[in-house]
Amino acid sequence: MPWRLHSSGRAWRMGPLRRRRGRSEGETGGSPLWAAGWIVLVALSALALVWPHLEMVKIGYEVARLKAERDRLAQERRVLRIESAALRQLGRIEAIDRKELGMVFPRPEQVIYVKVLPN
Repeated sequence: MPWRLHSSGRAWRMGPLRRRRGRSEGETGGSPLWAAGWIVLVALSALALVWPHLEMVKIGYEVARLKAERDRLAQERRVLRIESAALRQLGRIEAIDRKELGMVFPRPEQVIYVKVLPN
């Protein structure tokens, strides 16, 4: 192992627990700015890992909401089709014509036949 001179002039040997250059004896870590940088880096890494999962959950809720709305609209469409079929019944239309509009069937002498000639 290499030998170095201590500041007092005595020689000492570098071993596994040697002092690092640039640090005083009481210093145990880096600068506060260095530590803040690491904290920000770890926080950003965690955010990068969590963000896609949160977006997937958000999209899942949106898909569930849209499926429920689709089912509700399909049910409403079925009800409207039944209502439309009921409103188109000829007996109902005839009753409305007679009661509300005062319409009657024509007498035989009121019927006019029109002859259509071929072109």
